Amino acid sequence: MDPEARSRLETVLRFFQEHNLDELVIEESDFKVRLRSSRAALPQAPAPAPPDPPPSAPAPPREKREGGPRTVAVRSPLIGVFYRAPSPDADPFVEIGDLVEEGQTVCIVEAMKVFNEIKAEWRGRVVAIPAEDGKLVQAGEPLVVLAFVND
Repeated sequence: MDPEARSRLETVLRFFQEHNLDELVIEESDFKVRLRSSRAALPQAPAPAPPDPPPSAPAPPREKREGGPRTVAVRSPLIGVFYRAPSPDADPFVEIGDLVEEGQTVCIVEAMKVFNEIKAEWRGRVVAIPAEDGKLVQAGEPLVVLAFVND
């Protein structure tokens, strides 16, 4: 993607997000884009009032808690297609049981022909990969679950 097209696309995405739009279509002679939020497919009904938040509790330590290891999900930062490997014939970035270092790429999410490397923010062992390769994922959806490891 050339720099001018990338800049235009980033501007359109910012506008779409800032104005909380459900759908946006732009068609110009050299630039066409269609964006739709996941909300656009849902029936419009009044949202129930959110429950009162529970009282704040201190975060559990990174070490093992009773009942098993502490886990954390690497979540998708955007809507797109989840890929476990950099190309169809390549090995997956991670497999269940692999030790992942902070900053290591664990998957890719493709959005509008842009391949976004998703990196682990923590060191841990892969215990689950709930996202399905080649399928659409939503922003915030868990992609890879890591269990913290003791150093």
